Amino acid sequence: MSWVLFIFNFKIMNKFLKRIFYSGLVLFIILNIIGFLCLMVLKKSNFYKPEFVENGISQKKIDYVVLGSSTGLTSLDTKSLDSLTHKTGINISMDDSALNSHLLMLEHFYKIGKSTDKLVLAITPWDVQEKHPKLNNNDYRFLPYIYKDYVYDYYKKLEADFFKPLTFSRFLPIIGVSYYNTELFYPSFIAAIKPKKRNRFDDKGNYSYPTSGQPSEIKNKVIKIQFNNPYFKKIEDFCFKKNIKLILYISPIYKTTVLNKTKYKIINHSNLLTEKIYFYDNIHVNQMGRKKCTMNFAKYL
Repeated sequence: MSWVLFIFNFKIMNKFLKRIFYSGLVLFIILNIIGFLCLMVLKKSNFYKPEFVENGISQKKIDYVVLGSSTGLTSLDTKSLDSLTHKTGINISMDDSALNSHLLMLEHFYKIGKSTDKLVLAITPWDVQEKHPKLNNNDYRFLPYIYKDYVYDYYKKLEADFFKPLTFSRFLPIIGVSYYNTELFYPSFIAAIKPKKRNRFDDKGNYSYPTSGQPSEIKNKVIKIQFNNPYFKKIEDFCFKKNIKLILYISPIYKTTVLNKTKYKIINHSNLLTEKIYFYDNIHVNQMGRKKCTMNFAKYL
């Protein structure tokens, strides 16, 4: 009798486990489909800068592009530069990024069929001297292009931990979408409703900080710039191969002078502005500061 009961219970348990397995498998597939759709919706939008570069810029050949982190994003206004120089430019800078992200953006720009004559690379002293670059905070914005080898290889190389949500997303998109849910999952709904909406930049890729902020008070200092970051050389090599004129630019830094004793020519605005009224914080200019930087920079184009 006990054997009959055991076999009966085993069959029930086996059936129950199979049901859980198949239900879990179906849920797993559905979640990955949702993750894939979120990325595809973002890829068709203008919400983040990598997608804007593909979908929001109609020109294939552009006279110049501004590329950098938040300092490049907020210091040079390409709309004003265009009117002052009678050239066509675009700002493809992305906040919370560094030279490795800049190279990825530059590769992305060319992979989607666009090109430029001049690259204005906005650099910072602390970035160019970094010997061991790491993944940056906003690199997830390239995740809709995870099926492109240049993006996948970038994630694979720079994600240091054993768990690599960006790299693994090539095979299981729900991993990256759920890990960066507030930055990818929810914005995909916005992008689905308003595909032309941009996340804190205008139709030329620019963004400016308001005049409400101000830098913290510090003593005057001098920084010597050193080019140790391996990704700078990679950007330089890329420009050489693509016949792009590379223009290096340093934006204003409050009470800081950057000295350049290197072989590179730099348009150095580190101490162009000295008054607080031009700064949002210690390393970013506000709207007034951006206007000053742009007007001064125009002659170099």
